[in-house]
Amino acid sequence: MTATYVNNLRIAEPGNGDANWGTTTNASLEIIGEALGIGSEGITTNANTHTSTVADGASDQARAFHLKYTGTLDSACTITIAPNTMKRVQIIENATSGGHSIIISQGSGANVTILNGTKRIVSLDGAGSGAAVVDVTAAAFGSQAFYVPAGTTGNRPTGVAGAFRYNSSTSEFEGYTSSWGSIGGSGATNVSLTEATGNGSTTAFTLSTAPGTENNTQVYIDGVYQEKGTYAVSGSTLTFSTAPPSGTSVEVTGFTESSVGTPGDGTVTTAKLANSNVTLAKMAANSVDSDQYVDGSIDTVHIGDDQVTGAKLANNIDIAGTLDVTGLLTADASVSVTGNLDILAQGDLRLQDSAGGQYVAMQAPATLSASYTITLPVNDGDANQVLATNGSGVTSWVTSGGLYDAWSIITSATTVASGGQYISNSSSALTHTLPSGSAGSTITIKNNGSGLVTIARNGSQKINGVAADATMPQNNSAQLVYVDGTTGWLVL
Repeated sequence: MTATYVNNLRIAEPGNGDANWGTTTNASLEIIGEALGIGSEGITTNANTHTSTVADGASDQARAFHLKYTGTLDSACTITIAPNTMKRVQIIENATSGGHSIIISQGSGANVTILNGTKRIVSLDGAGSGAAVVDVTAAAFGSQAFYVPAGTTGNRPTGVAGAFRYNSSTSEFEGYTSSWGSIGGSGATNVSLTEATGNGSTTAFTLSTAPGTENNTQVYIDGVYQEKGTYAVSGSTLTFSTAPPSGTSVEVTGFTESSVGTPGDGTVTTAKLANSNVTLAKMAANSVDSDQYVDGSIDTVHIGDDQVTGAKLANNIDIAGTLDVTGLLTADASVSVTGNLDILAQGDLRLQDSAGGQYVAMQAPATLSASYTITLPVNDGDANQVLATNGSGVTSWVTSGGLYDAWSIITSATTVASGGQYISNSSSALTHTLPSGSAGSTITIKNNGSGLVTIARNGSQKINGVAADATMPQNNSAQLVYVDGTTGWLVL
């Protein structure tokens, strides 16, 4: 029988009785491996259009998950991915020479522009002649805003002229020229946004506010940052060296300086005072009394010897830090320690019984090669569960699983539990939903019924790296192990 090529990877699907079944299958496996790797495809020198067709049942670089385009361009090049019925997610890299963009298309629908020297994750919807290409990352942000890197002052990277970020320590945007500096305070009055749509021919765009120079702007085309050398600013007009492609989103953020005069009465709040900048020289004599003392401001240096008596100790004592006791510490009430409670020299942590005559003791090993911390679960678990570690000291309750543990017989649609072993036993089709997985979670299922069993995903979690449910015919069984957000539940 004749093979067909109707799947997204254009892999041969041999018919029943095909004499070349083994050869075709081996070729298909090689194609799958190719589809998971990196491929490179050259564009004819200075071409403004190019078609990448994934070949039917044959090795083809265009099939690669990470597809790198090379060649030399003298203008933007529109690349059509064929066939237009193929539904895929790919990483596409513009590694061409000449400094020009490539435009990824599949049909008459939307396309994605990839600037020279950059990569984008794109989704092909395979809708035929009207197929569209979507920038997966940009789609997550929407068209009304874009995200910039954010972090504390201590998280600042090595400065590069033109860098822009949000400082969570100061609640301000900041930029880098020769050093990091705030931009527009909180951004309420000093930041302007101009939005436009490219038509493939217009290079000049009017801004809502004159930014002064290119250094006071951040420019994005379809969410991709544009280097300063690709445009110029004069007054309130920004002019690109190359017109943005038709249909692309153009966003220009402009920053202007503000003058700061003498603060008015009552305008300098505590939030505007830098840490450690009020010195003794700025304080009047006898200006601090007990009303100004704050918790923790009186340390041991300022307490005279033998000045803390039993009458000054509360029944319930909270200790922040280290409590060193020479001898026996006995408390008739609760003792709360905020910080570390060190039991030295391999001493016991003893939990007494109600009569006080017997105890359960916990003790560290005699010798440790390195210190470690055991973190307990957030709840008390379920019956017959045991504690398991993730390899980094974080423990959780897990259900003991294995050949000789109890199996659950299920005859209706069920949300299965991590660690469970299930036999689906129904003459009707059933759907069993996976739980929310964490790394190492495992589930075993066998279909003993005559009805088809559907293994349904939990929310957006994947099965074998694919956002789709799985099916299990009669007498089939599988063990599923949760790996991570990329693979999801892996079927063994």
